[in-house]
Amino acid sequence: MQNRLGVVVIKRKQLIIFILAFVVVFLGMNYFKLSDNFLGNKKYVYVLGNVVGIRANTEGVLVLGYEDNIQYIDKLKEGDNILYINDEKVNSSQDVYDILNKLKKNIVNIKFERSGKILTKSVKTKNEDGIYKLGFWVRDKITGIGTMTCYDPEKNQFYAIGHPIYDVDTQQVLKIKEGNIYNISNLEIIKGQDNKIGQIKGNFDIKNIIGHFKNNSNYGIEGNLNQNSINTDNKKRFQVASFKDIKLGKATILFASKDNEVKSYNILIKNIDKKSKILEVEIVDKELINYTGGIIQGMSGAPIIQNDKLIGSITYVLKKNPKKGFGIFIGEMIK
Repeated sequence: MQNRLGVVVIKRKQLIIFILAFVVVFLGMNYFKLSDNFLGNKKYVYVLGNVVGIRANTEGVLVLGYEDNIQYIDKLKEGDNILYINDEKVNSSQDVYDILNKLKKNIVNIKFERSGKILTKSVKTKNEDGIYKLGFWVRDKITGIGTMTCYDPEKNQFYAIGHPIYDVDTQQVLKIKEGNIYNISNLEIIKGQDNKIGQIKGNFDIKNIIGHFKNNSNYGIEGNLNQNSINTDNKKRFQVASFKDIKLGKATILFASKDNEVKSYNILIKNIDKKSKILEVEIVDKELINYTGGIIQGMSGAPIIQNDKLIGSITYVLKKNPKKGFGIFIGEMIK
């Protein structure tokens, strides 16, 4: 019915029916939208395997070593992460220099992180020809190469490398403030041998950032891709496996070929640790062995496929035998 102003008046019962009908239609529309990535409780993602360059800035600066260590024993140690100097935030090694030479003090209070705890200590500075500095080296940026595992288009989220980014000198897990990933060109493979781990080299296309990340967890890095940075038109979506789906025996990994095209290579799942959810793997593909010698640095994150499901990613290699190594269950990376 209508009121005097010509506005349609809907009775309470009719209104309730209308709202319910709208909710059903709305939910139905969203169901079909989400069904691209979810069928029931099953999740589907694009599986990748492409090699990328990684650059990141750390949260604070990492202590690497000492110029002379006598006055710094029991103060700061290799692997400590400096956050503040006299309550001024430290974001880079340049900040350390600037703050010290603005303060011009013989002793400063340094707040830092060590093994997950925040501590503060008074530390002597060094004055050399009027320039104030600390008696140790620090690092604020890291670069490396890794392999992308998968991409979730629903969240615009990528997952890569399968293990945390460590500092190459201290072996400490780095606290990342922000990082970028880049395409790699001129891919070069240094083959692994018994007792010698191989590695990937290549040139970063630094003008073309394809993604950003901030999270550096025990299970790798994750972040967002820039629009159209990865072409998914010809890529297949794979179901994300549950842990019980993983079986001993044949599987494959995806990894960049000599032509920097992602190819599938044969591996074996040799053991499944139910407690740690670590997979023991062995490379058996002759083409890949001839190409890389086995698992090499930069291959971390290579997706592992079994029975048409994404079950995990490569993480570590056995130094004494690079054909053997380990992977992590994909459910630990995608939570």
